[in-house]
Amino acid sequence: MKSPLHRIGAFACAAVALSAGVSRDAVAQGYPQRAITLINPAAAGGSNEALKTIIFDRVAASLGQPIVMESRGGAGGTIGAAIAAKAEPNGYTLLLAGSSVMATGPITQKDVPYDPVRDFTPIVLLIEAPFLLVTHKSVPASTGPELVDLLRRQPGRFNYGSYGPGATNFLAFELLKNVTGTDAVHVPYRGSAPLLLALLAGEVQAAFEFYPTIRHHVEAGTLRILGVASATRFRLLPDVPTLGEQGINVEAGGLTMLVAPAGLTAPVADLLNTEFNKALAEPEVRRRLADIGYETVGGTRELAASRIAEGIAKWSRLARDIGYRPQ
Repeated sequence: MKSPLHRIGAFACAAVALSAGVSRDAVAQGYPQRAITLINPAAAGGSNEALKTIIFDRVAASLGQPIVMESRGGAGGTIGAAIAAKAEPNGYTLLLAGSSVMATGPITQKDVPYDPVRDFTPIVLLIEAPFLLVTHKSVPASTGPELVDLLRRQPGRFNYGSYGPGATNFLAFELLKNVTGTDAVHVPYRGSAPLLLALLAGEVQAAFEFYPTIRHHVEAGTLRILGVASATRFRLLPDVPTLGEQGINVEAGGLTMLVAPAGLTAPVADLLNTEFNKALAEPEVRRRLADIGYETVGGTRELAASRIAEGIAKWSRLARDIGYRPQ
């Protein structure tokens, strides 16, 4: 099976060829004529800002209009997503949406004011990456089983952080607790930046996080990676075993995509899909994303819609299996 990285070139070429006429129609309508707002449903300073620099600035240059990131963090990303869902579907408000926004948040939180399928128009898949189980250096554990042993011997003593109730890394840690029969106290934050600060300060002892966010602190010895939450080892950390290899059946990660408010016209949606696929197909973009631990995805709008549906089904099943009830 070909990986998303191998498929990106084909997707980009197909998107350019098939939507050339539609894209010209969109341009004929004058889009875009002003700056585009990109809602980042997390606190400022997180890993999404790297995506803004690597991907969105290139697309902005191609479109001839700036793309301005507006950070609206909180509640696992659902606050920012709700704002985007209510915006005019004119192509001038886009949402940088992760799995927490498009799957786990609506599943695990009560009264989320949007439906991830009904209220958004999928544009394109951007990147995906596995979660890493990370601890503060003060935690006397260097492997997943050693952390599990600590949690078993001292239930309720250790804290773990997440982007908030309903966030993907929240549900991932709940899964770890479930499969290992352990307990830890959840402390929510408004995104990866405040969660990282809490980890560095020792306010929380553990979390699931992405490599770009923690890389420099791991290299400095402040944080420690205990395992990779994926079926295979992480390319940038070949010596770090998966949690599965350590007897802990937890696989979780993040898929980041671009969506717009429902009702966006097909010509504008297709133009955006084409422009982002062009950017994602550039070797320099793929290299820079790979260097910080992201796999490029890309592809059609239909592929994005199908991955949203798959994510909802997967996380709904997981929440049901561990007996989690919306809060």
